[in-house]
Amino acid sequence: MSISISARGKKDFGFRLFDGIAAGLPLFLLFWTLILLLLPPILTNSLHPASVKAETQGGGLEGTWLNEVKIVACPPSPPAVFATFPSMITYLRGGTVIEDGSPSYPSAVSRSSGHGIWTPTRGHSFHVFFRFHSFDNRGRLVSITEVTSDPSFVSGDLVGNGTNKITNLNPDDGTVINTTEGCNEATSRRLSFEE
Repeated sequence: MSISISARGKKDFGFRLFDGIAAGLPLFLLFWTLILLLLPPILTNSLHPASVKAETQGGGLEGTWLNEVKIVACPPSPPAVFATFPSMITYLRGGTVIEDGSPSYPSAVSRSSGHGIWTPTRGHSFHVFFRFHSFDNRGRLVSITEVTSDPSFVSGDLVGNGTNKITNLNPDDGTVINTTEGCNEATSRRLSFEE
């Protein structure tokens, strides 16, 4: 490819593109405008970290995982497990999360699905945040639970620690009654067709 400016006159501002084919300034500008418009989406799709794209045989973090969750004493307290339960979490492309299956707060009779976000942090690790709402028998909001965790790939499973915060609300007026904070540990395995 060669680009050269024509020397026929000051008003003629032509270019020679692709080995001698004459092109005027508008075609030249159109060519480079298209290149500049198409380049960012191509680069964006190729810049995902390898740990997100191809970590395990299932293709990285994206997908549905079965969790074994423990609510534990936060350091520096002596180790203690207060509750253990299963749950499920789905990591979607683009950094969104859907969580379900964990129990609702004791004063509630039902809960919403958890909705949140995730992002890769370093290597094969991630930062995850989601929240869900719990309701009483009249459908009134009684608590908001927020969960943060930092799982990493370990032998194809996700293993990580995190924190949980439960904000209890007065169902009549929505004012905060109290807030309880704690810690959690989770081990997750990918949901697969073998199950």
